[in-house]
Amino acid sequence: MKKILVVDDNKEFLFALSRILKEEFTILSAPSIEKAREYLSEEPSLILLDIRMKDDDINNYEGIDFLREIKSKGIKIPVIMMTAYGDIDIAVESMKLGAEDFIQKGKVDIREYKKIINKVLEKSILEKKIDILEEELDKVEPSEIIGKSEAILDVKRKVKMAAEDGEIPVLILGETGTGKDVVAKAIYKSGKRKRGPFVPLALSTLPKSLIESEIFGYEKGAFSGADKRKIGHIEKADGGVLFLDEIGDLDQEIQIKILRFLESKSFYRVGGTEEIKVDVQLITATNKNLEEIMREGKFREDLYYRLKKFVISLPPLRERKEDIPLLANYFLESLRKRGKTDCKGISKEALKYLENYSWPGNVRELRSCIEIAVIYAKENNHKEILPDDLPLDVRLGERKVDKKEFPIFIPKEGIKINEELAKLELKYIEEALKRCNGKKTEAYKLLGYADRFALRRRVKKIIETYPQLVNQFPYIKKIYKLEEK
Repeated sequence: MKKILVVDDNKEFLFALSRILKEEFTILSAPSIEKAREYLSEEPSLILLDIRMKDDDINNYEGIDFLREIKSKGIKIPVIMMTAYGDIDIAVESMKLGAEDFIQKGKVDIREYKKIINKVLEKSILEKKIDILEEELDKVEPSEIIGKSEAILDVKRKVKMAAEDGEIPVLILGETGTGKDVVAKAIYKSGKRKRGPFVPLALSTLPKSLIESEIFGYEKGAFSGADKRKIGHIEKADGGVLFLDEIGDLDQEIQIKILRFLESKSFYRVGGTEEIKVDVQLITATNKNLEEIMREGKFREDLYYRLKKFVISLPPLRERKEDIPLLANYFLESLRKRGKTDCKGISKEALKYLENYSWPGNVRELRSCIEIAVIYAKENNHKEILPDDLPLDVRLGERKVDKKEFPIFIPKEGIKINEELAKLELKYIEEALKRCNGKKTEAYKLLGYADRFALRRRVKKIIETYPQLVNQFPYIKKIYKLEEK
């Protein structure tokens, strides 16, 4: 049973409420703040806290002071405030301090307390699940900016400056996959706004018709289907950080509203007439060239120069090769911590391949590469990641824009061209089978064969012609149950 700490100096009310709640919860009864502090060590699931702990003193708000104490210590126990008086202003203050709800004694039946408690507990459980998911994500996505290159050290310096300021709008520039979201979170987590919310919104994932209402929210009846008020992301971020990813995708009408918000720290919900003021640090990001878009007339000049006040430019991974081993080992270690692999490291030869590849998908592609490599390493019974475990495009190395070029090497003694072509075809077949986890019904589509039977016939024909190749492709050998030659 969940523990509920009830804090109230009215012993009759404390007894009555405790008796009702005992039907469903384990109750810790505290007639004083001193006793309540002692019970905190028992880690209650929720606290019911009276605002006034001395009814004969109208200026006594020990409950509010205790709430402030709990939150300042970072204790994550949901608190419901109670009072026998109006105390509406104090109730509002308690909500701002972090209380989950407010109950006015006498106006709420004592048996209704259970419903209110369960509602808050459900919300608390959901928030804990979200925290766990974020922790899991941090194990995969770097929760800090990883690297020792001069470019990344400069990024770290600017992150610290933006975090300490906590007010200035920040514009993050960089190619897709460079980690713009990681930088935004780093500013939030290391800054004075870390106790507030971090509210991200990926604009590129939304239909243009929904972007305005997602950012600003809307009032009931604002448009067809708006059957109730919706709080927008700006409002949700009050006291914290709002991160708008791919700001270059905004149309000009919404750009004007963002500009007004930056100038006044206020906005209107869609269909609303009430000006809403919020305290938010705005972080935006884009992989587009805003100056070029501005010259084309697609991005407002005044908004661009407002956002450009503080810019953090992320270098592509190909321009910071010295950071590749650090990132690769970080991703491997995170997979090991999650029990996804028992690989002990990455071989020097494999690291050379990683360092020589151009990484068009940047850090995100490197992470995906390591995730794939540990699967291949397990299949190949490797204790560390070897070159054979890396995806084929990484093993082929640096690729130029000209798709006609292909790495060719002919030794002095020459080659048997047909056998080499057969070997190359088997390499592609094995790579496709690995990528599809051995599913022939999917692999043939990647290679352009008519169906899985055509793929099987082709493998059989090559091995019959060049039986010496079978042992060079253990995965194909396993999938098609080929005999050793």
